[in-house]
Amino acid sequence: MQLLDFAAAGVIALLTGMGVGSGGLFVIYLTLIRHLPQLTAQGFNLLFFLSSGGGALLYHIPRRKIRWTLIAILAGAGAVGAWLGSALAPQLHPDLLRRLFGGMLVLSGCVVLFRREKETSP
Repeated sequence: MQLLDFAAAGVIALLTGMGVGSGGLFVIYLTLIRHLPQLTAQGFNLLFFLSSGGGALLYHIPRRKIRWTLIAILAGAGAVGAWLGSALAPQLHPDLLRRLFGGMLVLSGCVVLFRREKETSP
């Protein structure tokens, strides 16, 4: 099973790097294939994101494509959101949490879809 996990993480990382998906694909794999609880899967997804985000940061720093002010704002907002989410998640039923997460994925997918459509329009 470890080989399957390694292969799935590699494929998901490749797709994420190509802009096809996000770490949300990893959560879907962990919950549907590995049958992990939603909160555990989301914790692994955060570790997955930290490693891929760190790699991207190392790639872009020498190329000077880093907007440090924007990173600080997003990191602060993310920390507040993580704190609120960690306080609220144990109070929610796992099925509701799973549906909320699925809804967030659908919503973010729609935003990306319509944004790309707008960018390609004449």
